Amino acid sequence: MVCLINRYLLTTAFTVSVAAGSVVPVQAQAQQGPTVTPPPGCTAFLTTQSRGCVVSHNWTCEGDPEGTHWRLSMDEDGPFYLSFTDAEFRWLLSYELRSGAQNTLIQPEDDPASITDLFATGTDSMSFSTIHENGAGQRIQRDYTGFDRLTGETVEIDGRILNRTQFSYEYDLGEGPRRVEGGQFVSEDWRMFFGGVEVTTLPNGETRESDNSPMEFAEPGEPGFLSATPLYDCGDMMS
Repeated sequence: MVCLINRYLLTTAFTVSVAAGSVVPVQAQAQQGPTVTPPPGCTAFLTTQSRGCVVSHNWTCEGDPEGTHWRLSMDEDGPFYLSFTDAEFRWLLSYELRSGAQNTLIQPEDDPASITDLFATGTDSMSFSTIHENGAGQRIQRDYTGFDRLTGETVEIDGRILNRTQFSYEYDLGEGPRRVEGGQFVSEDWRMFFGGVEVTTLPNGETRESDNSPMEFAEPGEPGFLSATPLYDCGDMMS
């Protein structure tokens, strides 16, 4: 069980429980293995299986501002990231579960991210800052600038139509700017972004590439909904 403190809204303990179970082959479908239980008062609405051995779950909670939702990301070792975003997909709050760090958006932003502007105009610029607090309580401000842009292309993934995007943003951890750029996917119906192929360029020029493209979606009642078992690019279960 992972116990979380929501410092953004009020000091209420959020819990995520992972039921015991065995890992099953891809073809057996993940619903036969361990599953995730959202916190009390919360209702899950989407599970996403992605490349990079990641499965994520989205839910809304009673008492949260309208349009906000949580996303829990898991890999083979369990939960590693929890984020809280609003209807514009602004990064309000996030927890790095293994390090104990949290990131909180400084409001108001210079140029808030806006999924509404992205779909209305085809592009959205952003300039904002967060407070990063590590597990020891040390706090540092991180400044982000960047953009999202619709490519004009759509793709069907597991029966859902998503728009392709290009994006780029920069931030500085005190040793020079880091740039992250690549392509993602965005859903106008869910008002959410999903990962894709991205490249991170470090201050020393080193680059790192990752692919967290969505592969399967499961809504309530569908196979794999709330599965705790990632299916793609995990160990011997390469897909």
